[in-house]
Amino acid sequence: MDVCTFIGNYREAFGQQAELPVAFWYSDRLEAPTGKVNGCFFKSMARVRNGEAISLSAETIGCGGGKFYTGFADMPEHVPAFVSLKEKYKKTPEAVIDFIQKTQVSKAEKTYLHFARIDKIASFDKVEGVLFLATPDILAGLAAWAFFDNNAPDTVSAPFGSGCCSVVTQAVLENRRQGYRTFLGFFDPSVRPYFEADLLSFTIPMSRFREMYRTMRESCLFDTHAWSKVRERMQSGQAEAASFNRPGISFEVLPDILLREVTIGDAAAIYHAIDTHRDYMRTWLPFVDNLKSVSDEENFLKGVLSAPTERYEPVFGIWNKRNEICGLVGFHFSDFANRRTEIGYWLLPEYQHRGIMTACVRRLCRWVVEAKDIKRIQIRCATGNTASNGIPIRLGFRLEGTERAGELLASGKYTDIHVYSILKEEVEALF
Repeated sequence: MDVCTFIGNYREAFGQQAELPVAFWYSDRLEAPTGKVNGCFFKSMARVRNGEAISLSAETIGCGGGKFYTGFADMPEHVPAFVSLKEKYKKTPEAVIDFIQKTQVSKAEKTYLHFARIDKIASFDKVEGVLFLATPDILAGLAAWAFFDNNAPDTVSAPFGSGCCSVVTQAVLENRRQGYRTFLGFFDPSVRPYFEADLLSFTIPMSRFREMYRTMRESCLFDTHAWSKVRERMQSGQAEAASFNRPGISFEVLPDILLREVTIGDAAAIYHAIDTHRDYMRTWLPFVDNLKSVSDEENFLKGVLSAPTERYEPVFGIWNKRNEICGLVGFHFSDFANRRTEIGYWLLPEYQHRGIMTACVRRLCRWVVEAKDIKRIQIRCATGNTASNGIPIRLGFRLEGTERAGELLASGKYTDIHVYSILKEEVEALF
């Protein structure tokens, strides 16, 4: 099996812009230093989708269930009750225990579990499984391909389990028995926020992938009228998505904080961050009440990213070293004819009072002055929002005045707004 040959076949079948699948494997060699991931480790999959590799271990997987399903630890005692009584995925803790006993999760024999996009690996030799992030049309093609040479009704299976169980555990178990099954997953609500609304996982264990690799070009994915119509629709959608892509500027503003231009693919992570802090954020940010789904965030990002170059106002995600979203900062209400713009921002409460937003705004002020020749930058803050006002004050912005009843808050009350500004020459002198 040749990686480059498969990539060529895959793109011919699913479109030249189709997202490439992800390979995962175990080894004792650290491939890519990865910080601890609290909660679901699929938070880090955005890094992999963007071309990085990650190496997970017993020390870096923060979720007890994730550590268990990847074979790095025993199941924590609290998990059956948590899965049943808290998450309500099973009726009773006993049902969870029964599921775990029947699954017979294998212990990891190596130190690390690696994930990398397949164009970043040299061969399939050590790969445990191949993970596809599949839209309905891609899923149709993968399922048709899987059933091409196999009539077993469980050729495509959708067993109960968390994201890590449906991807990693099932692939490992299937490989051990040299089985033929492939696995649908990401039905677990806990993993859904880290992926787009129209994606499910489709995992092919290597025991099955070896056969499917050989039959791929014989299947309906090539030289059939029916699939050509589906492929045409996918390519149209891929072209539309590509129209929102931009080069992707990024800056390291602190040793553990990265500024990166947002993409459509960030919508789920951004929405999840806002949704889990909704009560806190709605105090000063009226838009929060209108953001009711990942689709709402996708539509906002599409509006930002589809603007013509001459009117484009970039928005940057603030990401920590675990690739978790900390906040957003960006430009809006720009008047390009007069070379003036405004910066807006929000930061999750657990990341405040660490100088993060001050560093981000400082970096973007310098960038927009140098790259866009902006003359005037302003920041508007509700008078009662002490943390927000502290940013322009620390950076040397000048308080120009106060807009009376400048914004209607979600509470139904108006707030006065402080208006701060800084000019190009002041940025150059201060920063």
